[in-house]
Amino acid sequence: MIRNYLKVAWRNITNNKILGFINIFGLASGMAFALLICLWIQYERSFDTFHANRHRIARVVRHTLFNGEKSSMHISPLPLYEELKHNYADIERNTRISWTVNSTIIAGNSRYNKSGYHVDPAFLQIFSFPLIKGDIRTALNNPDNIIISASLAEALFGKADPIGKTVQLYEGFTFQVSGVLKDIPVNSSLEFDFLAPYAWLLQHNSFVKASQTEWGNNFLMNVVQLKEGVTMEAFSQKIYNLPEEKNKELQNQHMTLHPLEKWHLQQDFKNWQNTGGKITYVRLFAIIGLFVLLVACINFMNLATARSEKRAREVGIRKAAGSRRIQLVVQFLSESMLTAFLAFFMALGIIFLSLPLIRDIGFENIHFRLSNVFLLAAMFAVCIITGLIAGSYPALYLSSFIPVRVLKGKFASSRGAGNFRRVLVVSQFVISIALIVSTIFVYQQIRYGQQRSVGYNPDNLLTVRAAPNLLKNYDALKHELLGTGYVEAVSKASQPMTEVYNSWSDFSWEGKDPKADLALDAIMADYDFEKTVGLKFLQGRPFSAEFPTDSGAVILNQAALRLIGYKDPIGRKMKGYGGKELTIIGIVEDIVLKDPYKPVYPLAILFAGSFNNIFLRLKKDADITKALAAVQPVFSRNNLSAPFEYAFTDQEFDKKFALEKQVGKLAGIFAGLAIFISCLGLFGLATYMAERRTREIGIRKVLGAPVVHLWLLLSKEFIWLVLTACLIASPLTFFFIRHWLENYDYRITVSIWVFVATGLLALLIALLTVSTQAIKSALANPVKSLKAD
Repeated sequence: MIRNYLKVAWRNITNNKILGFINIFGLASGMAFALLICLWIQYERSFDTFHANRHRIARVVRHTLFNGEKSSMHISPLPLYEELKHNYADIERNTRISWTVNSTIIAGNSRYNKSGYHVDPAFLQIFSFPLIKGDIRTALNNPDNIIISASLAEALFGKADPIGKTVQLYEGFTFQVSGVLKDIPVNSSLEFDFLAPYAWLLQHNSFVKASQTEWGNNFLMNVVQLKEGVTMEAFSQKIYNLPEEKNKELQNQHMTLHPLEKWHLQQDFKNWQNTGGKITYVRLFAIIGLFVLLVACINFMNLATARSEKRAREVGIRKAAGSRRIQLVVQFLSESMLTAFLAFFMALGIIFLSLPLIRDIGFENIHFRLSNVFLLAAMFAVCIITGLIAGSYPALYLSSFIPVRVLKGKFASSRGAGNFRRVLVVSQFVISIALIVSTIFVYQQIRYGQQRSVGYNPDNLLTVRAAPNLLKNYDALKHELLGTGYVEAVSKASQPMTEVYNSWSDFSWEGKDPKADLALDAIMADYDFEKTVGLKFLQGRPFSAEFPTDSGAVILNQAALRLIGYKDPIGRKMKGYGGKELTIIGIVEDIVLKDPYKPVYPLAILFAGSFNNIFLRLKKDADITKALAAVQPVFSRNNLSAPFEYAFTDQEFDKKFALEKQVGKLAGIFAGLAIFISCLGLFGLATYMAERRTREIGIRKVLGAPVVHLWLLLSKEFIWLVLTACLIASPLTFFFIRHWLENYDYRITVSIWVFVATGLLALLIALLTVSTQAIKSALANPVKSLKAD
């Protein structure tokens, strides 16, 4: 019986090849992209799942209230480590994790710029980063030990055993290799090439040594592993007021735990609440993937019900011959399942072809492997569900025909079936229009952030890490760089122009409320900083060697001036870190250092201090390739121990839009796919309707009906359906987009023209799709039309 059903199903597909292809290709496209989204979601949700104790691991998040703004950061003070380790029985293990260390690691003639962390010995017991060589219990016990990744070990030592060998770090300090780590998985929130003991920093870093009792100095990550049975919420309550308990001046600072399972997808905080993050887009694209699959299923249902009249007689004969309704339902469902499985195999081909094309939008680490049990189960489930959904209504509808009426030729398509098809077409275009509108607004928001004035000139601006040798030879380095003919200006600072390393609440000024919790971001800079990065001065002047007193000078941005409230700021006094008296010498435009969609934070630019970056301003007309070739030897001569590495500031700033760009590209792909599948369905329906009304068209043409009239006759219903879809999609999308834009402080306004333009575009696409068949039918020879069966 099943074999017979499949034969009939195959015959029906091959009898009408155009509609058969539309059905299979439409379903295949929807299934392929739904499965691609499934792969993407599986990858995003897999982050950190390889850690055996992941349910009990968390980092300490510090809530602060400065300048009336509630902020949350995953950096905390150094003394918190000892406090948690010795005074909280709920903790099984804890570790400090330093800021990311970028350093040249040297072994013999091999040298590489790599990144790593300083951690405590418990790190390797808290996290499941397995050692290929070495003992996790002792590998970090000696302050001069170092653990390196397997790939770094091979790069440094080849096939030789690295254990016991020495490497140089920080341009002169020697470490002994005590362990080799298996390479860190790509789905890890922590990324590093080496691990060194935190105890080394306590011995050799003066800033770290001085911070051992400073509860107001936050610069590292504290991670805990709770004991079995202890909840994150309960422990968070215990440490919530710990900063104030240790220092009464920290009454507006609190602590809580942020579970490891939320580090990747739920990293965002707003008003001290964990509001989500990338998980929003994971859920969104899961819904979109289902919608695209639904659009493909709608095509099948639409075409199957529309062609019901041609199969009415078949149903009548089968019922008259004794077929029960359940047998007919099974038959039509088997046809739908065959179509789904054919589409499934086509979908596999689409996936293989599509993956290389979408690597740059978040799919670079996603692979299609048939050994993936989860994927195979998901594919099979999608195939079954798609077949059942796509074939359910046609099966129930076709099997309900009354054989006597059908065989007497009295069958007519029911109004209910026609209305159902209209609902399906409208649903398709509601989804398509919503996706198109959403994509347009996403791109507008990205462009809005990119076009925002950042307060400096990021073009042709290079950043190089300020290694100790470069700082020691800085004057000679600067002179040589300017002498290359490609460099316009050189300076140094405590941070790159796309990050914030320092934020201090020690600043004070005349009229400041002593009870107010106010803070300013701080950049330490050198001469020519304003020229190199392209600051825009509104008042005053930059730092200058002509003014020896500039060692106590400060330059403020507009946000800082608004906070301080001075009417005539130039020459006025304020106090900085450690109570040092400062003189305001200049006011610059607000500089966007962090999130381009958030308000600019108050900023103070100080002269001299600790430098981490060297900036180079290339000449405007400089050939970038030749300029880099000219400056590279200069850096190499002044820093023989490290390879030359640099970053373009404009490219680093552009990375801040990476997530939004990924969302925009994916939304664009799905919008295009949805409208394409919808138009496939329209084309199939138009083809069927033109075929069904062939004789009517012939009669009208013989009676003198013009081609335009016949075109309108076949097209007007689809015009109304698309217009109805526009009216439904517009308010739904408006509320969704307005809610999405609330995540951004600096955002666009929702313009009505986008909805109008998208509606006209959808209408035009639908008309072009339908018109191909409508005009073909209207131009057909009426003699042939009147002879049609």
